[in-house]
Amino acid sequence: MTHARPSITLLALFVIAALTGCGTPGSSAPAASLPAASGGTGFDTTQKVTLTMWDAETSPGPSKAEDELISEFERRYPNVTVHRVVKSFDDYMATIKLAASSGDAPDVFQGNEGYAVDQALIRAHLIRPLDTQAKAYGWDSRFGSAATMAPLRWSQDGSAWGTGTLWGVAQKAEVLGVYYDKDVLDRLGLQPPSTFAEFEHTLAVAKSAGVPPIMVGGLDRWPLGHVFMVLQALYEQPSAIASWVYGRPGASFDTAGTRRAAEVFARWGARGYFEDGFDGVSQQSAAARFAKGDGLYFITGPWENQTFAGQLGDRVGFFPMPGAGGRDAPTTGALSLPFHVSARSKHPDVAAAFIDFLTSPHAAQLMIGHGDLPSADPGGAAGGTGSSLREISQAWTSKAKAGALVPYLDWATATMGDTMFGGLQQLSQGHITPAAFAAAVQRDWETAHS
Repeated sequence: MTHARPSITLLALFVIAALTGCGTPGSSAPAASLPAASGGTGFDTTQKVTLTMWDAETSPGPSKAEDELISEFERRYPNVTVHRVVKSFDDYMATIKLAASSGDAPDVFQGNEGYAVDQALIRAHLIRPLDTQAKAYGWDSRFGSAATMAPLRWSQDGSAWGTGTLWGVAQKAEVLGVYYDKDVLDRLGLQPPSTFAEFEHTLAVAKSAGVPPIMVGGLDRWPLGHVFMVLQALYEQPSAIASWVYGRPGASFDTAGTRRAAEVFARWGARGYFEDGFDGVSQQSAAARFAKGDGLYFITGPWENQTFAGQLGDRVGFFPMPGAGGRDAPTTGALSLPFHVSARSKHPDVAAAFIDFLTSPHAAQLMIGHGDLPSADPGGAAGGTGSSLREISQAWTSKAKAGALVPYLDWATATMGDTMFGGLQQLSQGHITPAAFAAAVQRDWETAHS
């Protein structure tokens, strides 16, 4: 959740949030049909093969989609049987590295971007490079742009992140943006903002009318990070954010653009734009209240769409944070947990073909019909006009194609989540200055990358 994505701890929270609902929020997508075989499977279809797959998809709707895709793959290739093992996120992340190093390692399994999982898998030589398969299957262009794949690339020895060899492909995606309650906006006499200045104007109007402008669970701290990340993406160059997250020499968080974003964040706190008492409210409680019509905005990712659209239906909308002057600004987003091919698999070609099927446009159509945001473009299956899931899918597709996605900031170091989110909590209450916040975050980074 971020899948985000964010650190493992944060992702676990996202998964918990996802477990609160199921179904097809904001979507009226038709049932996906099994596409015709394209030929050229890249593996011997006369030999019986059993693939073992591990994943962490326990949410009912998305998990059902996974089962349906497996059944379709087995019907297409009757010589292949897929044995699926599903674990809760925490259990999965606690065991996947041990499983990948065992004598009966799963052929296909999910990792997690960053230092804790993917880097460890690469350094231990437990997964295979996939550049050849990416070229054969067209993965480099499947997910919008080559830049989208950067979080899945590492050097051969796993020392450098964000460039080099491709080690995995993701089935799902995440993009941060702004959910809004259309009825509340209309009641306030407002229109969806098209510039950042208009967005701040709507915050002031809501506050003056006694409507919480932004619902956020400050008690959990990490949700404040998502609010800050969309602001930083407005004021800092995407390449500079990426360089810092990937730990490249000379990168810095303590820049004029980041301090400007911190100033806006602090101003929102001082003006009471976050709901009253937000510092003692969990994200789950804040989301539940927004889903009941409390508040104007909620800044987060697609994992909450189920929570909101499940109750509000087409009354909930979604848009990426607009930039100054209405420019199409970058935002935070990334591919979700990547699928890897085990270095110990006896059937790597079959495993690659299976991953290709799981991440295909056809799979995207089926997944979005189950309320999930796929990494590939689902086309017309994304739901009708007014669907929040369609708006999220459009935001992901457009940002990915434009190369306008920046990675989650808490990926930068193993301790960054604690440092950054704790700092934002203090910043929101006026306990530290924007300059002090930026300096503290940079110190964490320099300690980790020195």
